[in-house]
Amino acid sequence: MKKFLSATAVAALSLSATQALAAPMSPAARPMSQHFSPIVQDAFTLLGDTDNLNLVYYVPRRGGIAVQSPTTTNPVPRFQITSFIPVFGFFAGMELANLGGSFSTTSDLGALNRLSTEAAAKGFQIAPAPANRSTTQFVLSGYAPVNGRVEIDCEMEIIVVNGRDVPVPNCFTHLDPTQPYDINTNVMYKFNTLPALGGSVVAQDISFQATTLPGWTNQLRALMATGAQWDNIMTAQIDWDIKTHNVTRQARFTVNWRSLFEQASAFAAFHLSSCVDIEVRAFFERLVTCSSENACGIRIEYLNNGVWGPTAPNDSNFINVVNAVQARLQDELFNEVRRYTTPVNGQVSNQTNSIFTMRANYEKLILERNEVTYIQYNPGPTDFTVKTNMNVTCLLDGFELGRVRWNMEDAGCRALIGQ
Repeated sequence: MKKFLSATAVAALSLSATQALAAPMSPAARPMSQHFSPIVQDAFTLLGDTDNLNLVYYVPRRGGIAVQSPTTTNPVPRFQITSFIPVFGFFAGMELANLGGSFSTTSDLGALNRLSTEAAAKGFQIAPAPANRSTTQFVLSGYAPVNGRVEIDCEMEIIVVNGRDVPVPNCFTHLDPTQPYDINTNVMYKFNTLPALGGSVVAQDISFQATTLPGWTNQLRALMATGAQWDNIMTAQIDWDIKTHNVTRQARFTVNWRSLFEQASAFAAFHLSSCVDIEVRAFFERLVTCSSENACGIRIEYLNNGVWGPTAPNDSNFINVVNAVQARLQDELFNEVRRYTTPVNGQVSNQTNSIFTMRANYEKLILERNEVTYIQYNPGPTDFTVKTNMNVTCLLDGFELGRVRWNMEDAGCRALIGQ
């Protein structure tokens, strides 16, 4: 019998996998999507782990309405919709729709099961990615022409409130450019939602409650009769801010001390033997681009895929190497000299400007030896933003028919819940 993995089961497995103090890797530093099928790559953003090479973090690209008992013959969507006619207020005598439920970022259990199966076949574990922050936005879709601007037509509608005319902007768009503007961008009269939790993982549910404006109940009834998508009514987008880490790199530099002191002496003499901070920095930046320790005094090599070579992996790594080389060699080559000021009793000097002059490093100069030094460097954590788009689909009944049910007659809807 084929086994399906529910979102709850995945979360339980993920908890044990993420208890260690590990973190997601930058996709550029450790690409993981290459191990999975195009279908899984389309459904998830995949990240590696800093410590466990077999751990894969996932971020769903799509989500939808949460479903209880998804593997049964009668799954229950966590969604309800009814209509009512208020007897007082702005819209007295007009039919409105009340709707509410929960979105789930892991509602596509079919894709999640496939990810789990492919991961297990390759010896990987899966876990929802941790997110530092998240932003949830509920949006309406519209037709976007070539210039990228959604076509909108707005007019001022007058609403009478307590005998006073109140102008309200009323805007329309359309999904089909050949059709009139018939989709009102002001769908919701009230909309309340709980935000996605930051400092948690991307596998979570988001509750919402809403009341539509008048004129929408007929269209909502049509959608609930067919199980169609609600993209022109309501979609949601979550932006996840994930702190990713980079691979710790290794470099080595070979130093010919006699040649290096000659280079440093010539550089210092050019600057009247009193270099300022930025000039010393420029000296080391020039050094690390040299390929011969005999000509420049230093040669830098980088470890890439087990092979030492002259090319830095990227610019940020080059900057880290400059910092490491400068920290290692500056005190060997230069003396830092503060500008002397006559001390005054009762006053503390806050003079911080320094100049650098050549240091008489007898040990290095007398030995005339070459030295190989290994350094490790890491660009540090970087912010990685990824999106989860959620929509409403596969829902039937509601309104006068009572409880909302999942559209089990549709193969695509069955696939979404892993059947």
